Amino acid sequence: MNDSLQVSVVIPVFNEELVLRELYPRLKKEAESWGKSYELLFVDDGSTDNSFELMCKWKKRDSKIRIVKFTRNFGQQAAVLAGFRKSRGDIVVQIDSDLQNPPEEIKRLLSAFTDEIDLVVTIPRKRRDSFLRVLGSKVLYSLAQALFGNRFKLNLSSFRAMRKSVIEKIDQCQDRSRYMAVLMSWIAVPTVELEVEHHLRTTGQTKYGFLPLLRLSWDLITGYSNFPLRLVTYLGLLGASMGFAIMIFLLYQRLVSGILIEGFVVLSAVFSFFAGVQLMSIGFLGEYLGRVHMQIQNRPDYILHKVID
Repeated sequence: MNDSLQVSVVIPVFNEELVLRELYPRLKKEAESWGKSYELLFVDDGSTDNSFELMCKWKKRDSKIRIVKFTRNFGQQAAVLAGFRKSRGDIVVQIDSDLQNPPEEIKRLLSAFTDEIDLVVTIPRKRRDSFLRVLGSKVLYSLAQALFGNRFKLNLSSFRAMRKSVIEKIDQCQDRSRYMAVLMSWIAVPTVELEVEHHLRTTGQTKYGFLPLLRLSWDLITGYSNFPLRLVTYLGLLGASMGFAIMIFLLYQRLVSGILIEGFVVLSAVFSFFAGVQLMSIGFLGEYLGRVHMQIQNRPDYILHKVID
């Protein structure tokens, strides 16, 4: 790597006042040791505590800090995207503000770049999250691998470093669902994986519990796959096959065995099955139609309140 290479560190922040007091000095000390020009780009995702005021206080005495503030909470993926777009460095590092990924590991990510590598992703040596958080992540990963197969290798960690060219490729994607981990895997740039430490969150609460991860899983399914629509087709074929089999069975019982089966019970069961399939089909179609509606509206991924350079 060239010694004049600039580094941007993007840190999405949402109600992390307490942990920021520890993050900033550690991150500042680490950045000074790189021997490279750098910037610390904090993206305030509509915090309601004193996170923004605290960052502004640091900004007054540290010219390396830049702050992007949203008008409201738009979500972590939007905050990361805004940080990517506003970054100025040739290398952009993404790190969460919860200190579960220690800033001291960033130098290892930077040193992993070669002329052939554009993206450095990380794998925790040992995850130190709650059982439900780990379970939710495993469900999300398994779901993604089942949907996408071996077309690309998916890495869900939010601790990564990339060249500016990777961000330019991400910006070419016009998806309404901008799940960064999936997009970075999908564009398939030259990548290296690095094993890093993972710490317990000591302050504050995680913003990605089990239920948010389940919502993210649903977003992954409908945003990057047509599997639900294909499932509707399969269920329709299954229902038609079952209906045909029941009809053959009833005719056989009547014509061959001379047994007349009470039709109300059978019809009720068949009707219930088909009604369930139809309602689920309408739900799937409505989900995709809603996404088309959002795409047509063409609203921005976020609204900036201010940028403090």
